Amino acid sequence: MTKTNIQNYRNMSEDELLEKLTSLKIEHSQIKSNIKRGLVKENQGKVRPVKKDVARVLTVLNELRSNKNWITYMI
Repeated sequence: MTKTNIQNYRNMSEDELLEKLTSLKIEHSQIKSNIKRGLVKENQGKVRPVKKDVARVLTVLNELRSNKNWITYMI
């Protein structure tokens, strides 16, 4: 998993963001379970970037949803 710029997430649609969020959460759980079972020691450095990407996706989703509510409120 490579670090993704938040601007790339802002260019995605809401459906794409939800799919990305699901895949990131699955990847995070797989890495964590492998570490807990002691299978792979190299993946320990991959946990933090995945968590940060999850936070970036959630931030963009919240921005999209708050903008929709703001537009609805203004009309």
